Amino acid sequence: MSEEIKFKTVLIKTLKILGIIYCLLAVVFTVLIYGLNKLERPYHKRQIPTELTPWLK
Repeated sequence: MSEEIKFKTVLIKTLKILGIIYCLLAVVFTVLIYGLNKLERPYHKRQIPTELTPWLK
């Protein structure tokens, strides 16, 4: 096997693995965001008091 063929096979395997990792991270992130949005209040989103953040008035 030539060096070029070895390089191409390693590159293809690496890109496939990175693609799988990227897709899995996207799915996990989407499921996490969906699950966090379904939580009941007060855990749904944090409410910051206006005394602590006067620039958000």
